[in-house]
Amino acid sequence: MMENLTDNKRRELGEEEFRRLFTKCRPVFVRIADSYIHDTHTAEDIVDESFIRLWEKKDETYTDNWEAYTFRIIINRCLDYLKARSIRTSVQMEIHEFRNRMQMYEITSLQGINPDRIFAAEVKDLFWRCVRSMPEQTRNIFIASRFEGKTYSEIAADSGIPVRQVTSHIQYALKMLRRALKDYL
Repeated sequence: MMENLTDNKRRELGEEEFRRLFTKCRPVFVRIADSYIHDTHTAEDIVDESFIRLWEKKDETYTDNWEAYTFRIIINRCLDYLKARSIRTSVQMEIHEFRNRMQMYEITSLQGINPDRIFAAEVKDLFWRCVRSMPEQTRNIFIASRFEGKTYSEIAADSGIPVRQVTSHIQYALKMLRRALKDYL
């Protein structure tokens, strides 16, 4: 009894009926799909794939209205396409937001960098190694001038040497420091 009912409702889809359906309905279906998809080429692909699917399933399909059945296939394909596009857009937005957060982190990180602080310990260590490697008299004169705040005349008087010699020792000490710290100056 059930078989008889489905046979009564089934309208055969032969080549001629398919050609008529395709010729008559394809342009309308493309316009409808395009009104949802907003991409004519994709709408055409969806409609064409729907017709292919219809032809492949024609022997398994029971309907008395092939136009409505084809339209339902197209609607379902449009829905699938829009859902996939929505997911893709959502993922792209998440990626974009992640990149923005990373970029803001990098900007904040770069703004927080103080090269003076980063290299201060290293420079300080190099400076004192260089000072320790100076000849004793040059080192003492340099320390008296730079750290004890003594004038060249005071250093000359304390050391028992002429002011010109104090100047030479300071110049030599500064030359050694420039060479030692050339990468940081």
